[in-house]
Amino acid sequence: MKTVAIFYATKGGMGDVGKFAIALAQEREPKLNVRAIALSIEESEGKDIGSDVDVTYSDSREKMEKILTTTEILKIDVADESAEMKIREALEDVDAVVTCLGNREPSMERWCSLGTRKVINAMKARNVKRLVCLSSMGIGKDYLKTSPILVLWSFLLSTVLRSVRKDLKDLEKAVCESDLDFALVRPVGLSPTEEPQGYCDHLLSRDDGNLKIGLAKSDAALFMLNEALHPTIHGRDVTIGYSMSRSKKP
Repeated sequence: MKTVAIFYATKGGMGDVGKFAIALAQEREPKLNVRAIALSIEESEGKDIGSDVDVTYSDSREKMEKILTTTEILKIDVADESAEMKIREALEDVDAVVTCLGNREPSMERWCSLGTRKVINAMKARNVKRLVCLSSMGIGKDYLKTSPILVLWSFLLSTVLRSVRKDLKDLEKAVCESDLDFALVRPVGLSPTEEPQGYCDHLLSRDDGNLKIGLAKSDAALFMLNEALHPTIHGRDVTIGYSMSRSKKP
C-alpha cells in the first residue's frame, strides 16, 4: 500500500486544495495510507487545523469537511524550531509528498517558501523523491495566452500583491533547486464558485491551447494527487485548468 503525505496551509484558497487532496486520498481505490499535515504560524494564525473550506457547492464542502473531521491530522507550527524535525518524523516510509502551502489573498502571512524548504529538507533526510507542489499562475512561465484578466493579475502581483509574488517565487526556486523528482503545479484562478468537473486539463507549452480562468479546488487537488501517485510530469512546471475547447464533463 502506498503512503502519501499531504501538507496544507490552514488559511487561504491554496490550502483548501490540500484539504480536498486529503479527502480524495481517503476515498481512493486501491486504498492509500494518508499522512495529513496542517501548517501555520501559530502566533498569528492560531492552532486550528482549518477543517473548513471556502466553496459554494454544499455537497462537495460537507463531504470534504466530514472526512477531515474523522482524519488524523498532525498540526505543526511552521515557525517553530522543531518544525523540520516533526516534518521529518511524519515522512517516515512515505512514497510521495503533496504540498499546498501558499496563498494569494491580501493581508495573509507569507511563509510558503519557508514551509516548502523545511519539507524539502525533510524529504531529503528521508530519501523521499516525489514532490508535487502547488504554486500559482503569474509566477514564472505559466503558458497561458495573454488576456485582460492575466494582465490585471500581473499588475496586482507587481503592486499590492508583491509579497505574494516574492514568496511564491522563492517557493519555486527552492523546488527547482531541490534535485527532487518534482512537478510544480500552477493553477488558474481557484474559484469558490466553480463547479467541480472531476478532471482538469494542463499546459506544458503555449502551443497546447488555452485554459479558462476558473478551476474548482477539488479538481486541482485530484490532478495533484494523481501526479503524486502516478507521475507523468518530472522536474518541470505545468499549468492546470479547464481547456477552452472542452465545455462538458468527459
